[in-house]
Amino acid sequence: MIGSRWALVAMGIPAIAVLIGVPIISGSTYTVWGAPVVFVWLFAWLPLTTLCLWVSWHCFERKSYQELEGEDK
Repeated sequence: MIGSRWALVAMGIPAIAVLIGVPIISGSTYTVWGAPVVFVWLFAWLPLTTLCLWVSWHCFERKSYQELEGEDK
């Protein structure tokens, strides 16, 4: 069963990072490699969200799926 730990890691961390991080850094005039830091922040969270999904699956749900599939490990 999908628990609250899975949802917190997979969806909570990226949502908080974008919903809270963007308003905080949106007024910044800094640039990273010529791009505004807010764009770099948003684009950085695309692969980081995938990483959060992988970590949550690997830590919390992988064993459940292996049991359903009948894999022994």
